[in-house]
Amino acid sequence: MTYYTSSIKLLFHPRNQLVSLRKAERLRGFWKTFFLLFFFTILTYAATAWAGLGTDPLSGEISTLSRIDFEFQKVWFLFGRIAAGLSLFLGVLILPPFIFWLLFDLPFKKIVNIQLSVWILMLVERLTWIPFMIYLGLDWYVSPLSFGIIASYFTHLDWMIYFFGSLSLFQLFIVWFQVKSITWLSPSRRWWIIAGVILWNIILWAGTAALVYFDETIVQLLLS
Repeated sequence: MTYYTSSIKLLFHPRNQLVSLRKAERLRGFWKTFFLLFFFTILTYAATAWAGLGTDPLSGEISTLSRIDFEFQKVWFLFGRIAAGLSLFLGVLILPPFIFWLLFDLPFKKIVNIQLSVWILMLVERLTWIPFMIYLGLDWYVSPLSFGIIASYFTHLDWMIYFFGSLSLFQLFIVWFQVKSITWLSPSRRWWIIAGVILWNIILWAGTAALVYFDETIVQLLLS
């Protein structure tokens, strides 16, 4: 049986798609979806950078740089964000499938197909940050769709705010989607799948919080 990659259908009709994916002996259409998402990743990260997300470290250089130098650094910042987005895109398609393959005895290619749908959700989440930034002045980690804004009322620790900012409604849906998909495809016990997926995502949220915590230092070094 041949399964034709359809990441949108997998999100909206997961049961039927997972039945087909589980029975599939051959996978088709992967590279078409891959390059479409590659292109949309570039557009999404360019849009978020253009909207000013993550430019706080750069803004501090306005008073010390000439107009030309500042615009030149903005261009490098844009390319840097696009490169970071593409690196994350490839990481999402390679690293989690490798971990899930080790933990749950799953075909690697089938998990990569699931992660294509996960990446669509992540891109949509990033697009929601733009209106919150432009119209409400809220950075991504205090988005109304994340728990960062709640955490900011209980703690002033930046890392904790970034951690809970990484934990959003989108991320909770991704965890549910991964658990559901892996449960259909893997012979592993459901409790082991739930524990493994949750632990893996907690590690990712913690890693994201750490990167954001040191983001200003990293940007300053790259611009120096």
